[in-house]
Amino acid sequence: MTTFSNAAPISTALTIASLSSLGSGAYSAPSSLVDNTAGMMSYLRGMVRLSFSAALTAGTGAPFITLYRLKAADGSNLPNPPGAAAAAPSPNALQSIRQLVASGSFLTVDFEPFDLDPFYYGFQIYNNSGVAFSGTVTATLYRWNVQGA
Repeated sequence: MTTFSNAAPISTALTIASLSSLGSGAYSAPSSLVDNTAGMMSYLRGMVRLSFSAALTAGTGAPFITLYRLKAADGSNLPNPPGAAAAAPSPNALQSIRQLVASGSFLTVDFEPFDLDPFYYGFQIYNNSGVAFSGTVTATLYRWNVQGA
């Protein structure tokens, strides 16, 4: 019987301009590019965590935050839209949506594991939480491979 497990993950801080003051209903600019082709190995799985220094208290209704995974297939240019702008990406862009509990408080929001390919990636956030982000907000990409024996 084959047993599968996750290999040791690595973490990469995502640099996203003005993330700590992202308004509700607004898109962030894409992050600096992350190279998932470095060395002799591409990581196959990833997860992004948003961490808030002051708890984010979601608004009413159906608040959510969306993470867009934008591939720079040529290694330097993101799809346009959004390019380098804080604008809506293509409706076909890879995305992970995290539904928030209305009026709930959050110190972290995790975008569950997703597949990664050997490309450069930019990550973009859409804040529909009902409130602007405040305090210090950091985004971290965790990557790993699955191994079996």
